[in-house]
Amino acid sequence: MNVVIHLPNGEFGHEIWELTRIFFPGREAKVLHPITGDMAAQDCLAADFLLTVWYSYVNDYEIEVHTKLENKTDKPLKYNIHRFSINEHIKKQPIKEKREIKKILGRCIYDALAEHTGIYPSWGTLTGVRPLKVVHNLMDDGFDDMEVLDILTSGYRVKRDKAELLTGTAGNQRHILVENSDDMVSLYIHIPFCPTRCLYCSFPSVVLDRKSDIADKYLDCLIMELDQAVNELVQRGIMIQSIYIGGGTPTALTYSQLERLMGAVDLVMDGRKIKEYTVECGRPDSLDLDKLSILKAFGVNRISINPQTMNQETLDKIGRKHTVQQVISGINMARYIGFDCINMDVIAGLPGENAEHMEKTMASLASLNPENITVHTLAVKRASRLKKSLEEYPLAGDDTAEEMLRVCHRWIKEMDMIPYYLYRQKYMVGNLENVGYSRRGKECIYNIQMMGEKQTIWGFGAGAVSKIYYSSEDRIQRLPNAKDINEYINRIQGTIHRKKAIIDSML
Repeated sequence: MNVVIHLPNGEFGHEIWELTRIFFPGREAKVLHPITGDMAAQDCLAADFLLTVWYSYVNDYEIEVHTKLENKTDKPLKYNIHRFSINEHIKKQPIKEKREIKKILGRCIYDALAEHTGIYPSWGTLTGVRPLKVVHNLMDDGFDDMEVLDILTSGYRVKRDKAELLTGTAGNQRHILVENSDDMVSLYIHIPFCPTRCLYCSFPSVVLDRKSDIADKYLDCLIMELDQAVNELVQRGIMIQSIYIGGGTPTALTYSQLERLMGAVDLVMDGRKIKEYTVECGRPDSLDLDKLSILKAFGVNRISINPQTMNQETLDKIGRKHTVQQVISGINMARYIGFDCINMDVIAGLPGENAEHMEKTMASLASLNPENITVHTLAVKRASRLKKSLEEYPLAGDDTAEEMLRVCHRWIKEMDMIPYYLYRQKYMVGNLENVGYSRRGKECIYNIQMMGEKQTIWGFGAGAVSKIYYSSEDRIQRLPNAKDINEYINRIQGTIHRKKAIIDSML
């Protein structure tokens, strides 16, 4: 089926496209903005299914929304006209007025398509990566938890369990976000190397070849970028709240390379205290006591050791190339070294798995007693090997994925953990979510800040994206580094120059 979306107002095209495609899984959808030529008109006529949405002001504080559904065999299927009032207070604030109109249009589209298809998505009209932003905006406007729940369920059509998850998560992270200030930032350092490439991975990382000197050349440039940019920041009195070294698998570096990296970070920090310092150890086959000792010696106070599953057959299938026993040994070594904040990632919906597999995984994690557990739902990314071989690796059905998440939630509750951050991705199995859980007081500050987008985060290394937050405008400016490692190395001086220029313009 060819689905065409016509938007005479020419607004919210991406958001409406994202919402519409949920009701037509596996179908191609195309957005047409105001029709200005014969080609666009032909697209409308050729559509198997045509959704037309537009609105207009009927007076200063009321809008009229039209939603029309048509197809080739029965035109029109449905034509609805609804009127909505815009609060006078909102009307005086362009940003809030735009949000309100987007919410109203989303609700009208959801209702029309849900009635037509019989599909009622759990996340309602919320299609973005960061649904918690909606909740925090409502809380900032003075709405209490019960009012926020009502707005989520009625205004955004979010099902009650997801709405409660959102409000609970927002409440658990709010004490960190409200402490933000313009003179406080976090740092992300990207190490784009792994022992092997996992089946589902789409991150800009490469398998580390010990015969190549690419890792040393990469560290040369990374350390140069880090040194010059961070020095510019600290000279201007900027405080660094958290550092997160991710990947890839940072501990895939050799002992001497890892020591060099950690020493470089220590040098630019020059004894300044930071609240949280995370290193993604990721793959347990990259760990030993010496590497963990380096991390501890340089002040790292949070690490991730990520099994994704504790079923060996699945680990082999998805290309993890490590054993369940290595996961257990990695956790035990980290405890021996003295780490008291360890995260473990799991993925619901891996090929061939079901709720029984998740029971085994969660029981194993509970026995290892981590402080954080991040529960991901499998996302089938275009750049992954999985996307190119779905016939060979059939995915779990939506119902199975939801059942696996219910298993996770039961174990999380038994472990007395709370949700502290949440995000969503495109092409997730079951149109579900990723949630980070923690023991109270062990929430990951960086994860909250990175997803909250209320603090500047400076990114270093290939594929890293700096996000500069302008609090007076409540907006983010993205500054991406080159993704390709060789391109990053060749363009390092230009990358440093751009960072310095933005720092100079801000301070």
